[in-house]
Amino acid sequence: MTGAPDRLRVLVADGSPFFRDTLREVLRDVADIDVIAVAGSADDAIRLAGQHRPEVAVVDVHLPGDGVHAIRRIHQKSPAVKLVALCGLIDAPSEAELRELGVVEYVIKGVPNRRILAAIRRAAGEGATL
Repeated sequence: MTGAPDRLRVLVADGSPFFRDTLREVLRDVADIDVIAVAGSADDAIRLAGQHRPEVAVVDVHLPGDGVHAIRRIHQKSPAVKLVALCGLIDAPSEAELRELGVVEYVIKGVPNRRILAAIRRAAGEGATL
């Protein structure tokens, strides 16, 4: 997948094929976003982030292979990538822990798609914070 230069380049990483595919389809319908890669595991997310250099990576903290590890490694290897963490309500890492890992936005799964989209756009903007 290649991105158009005037569109926001986004990586989606989630262990649920249904959620991952649904989010990719929602984002494909947005004029200013280009989903450049989709990952189903932590290792894939780390590799694809390095390979495709997205502007924003949306990563499930419970991604198979350890989503928190993926977030940490993406931030270490590509600090310019803005990280959006996805999480369910149960066993969510603390916002302070996520901030230390480089996360700039945090979204609870199940919120309306427009809130996920807003978090991605905020993350892409400088000065975004949790």
